[in-house]
Amino acid sequence: MWFGILLLAFNLFSAAEPGVTAVNQFCYKGSPHAHKVRISLNAALGDQAYIWDECEQFYFQATVAYGMRKSMNKPFNISDVHICEETKRISFYFVVTDPSHMLEPLPKTDVEKAIRMVRSRFNNAFSLDDHTLEFLGIEPTLAPASEPSVTVWLIVFGVIMGLIVVGLTAIIITGYRDKLKKARASEEDGEENEDKSLSGIENGIHCNTLGDTEGRNNEAFCPDDNKLTQL
Repeated sequence: MWFGILLLAFNLFSAAEPGVTAVNQFCYKGSPHAHKVRISLNAALGDQAYIWDECEQFYFQATVAYGMRKSMNKPFNISDVHICEETKRISFYFVVTDPSHMLEPLPKTDVEKAIRMVRSRFNNAFSLDDHTLEFLGIEPTLAPASEPSVTVWLIVFGVIMGLIVVGLTAIIITGYRDKLKKARASEEDGEENEDKSLSGIENGIHCNTLGDTEGRNNEAFCPDDNKLTQL
């Protein structure tokens, strides 16, 4: 009985050993299929930095598998994400293998595309950014520009319409003021002309009718002395 158990365990170990050995053949420092990751928890979080342990590593593998699924539409799992060359300063290499061929590593270009597609998900998952969660050799992508709630053309249209309304209002107010000024000026001119016309009248008769410029007497108001003498 014991011999059978030992034989079964030996067979399982022998079956698993080639797979582990094969993974080690393409997951190592300088491998053409491996990507290096460097994480700086203390620089990012200070006193609130958490400990990088097996749970965080599992989370990382799950996030990579998620990105590969989104990018390639294949059923990737954490067993397809292999981590090696770990250091205490939180740096390691990882390789992704094809889910249908576990011992076949994917090209780095496919992995880079997936990482860039879900880069923000990595940052949010570990409360880090592009500088404290580094995928060496994979340039960080810029965050997509936030779209305004109101389209740009509507904003421009509103600004233009506002300027037009302000301009029309200013023109109307200016025209009304000019009209009032002209009305007042015409009234003042009329009063001045009336004063001038009245200043030349005495007892309702123009003074120039009393005597003309040649020294002639007005017989209506200046009776002839000779006639009075004759009477």
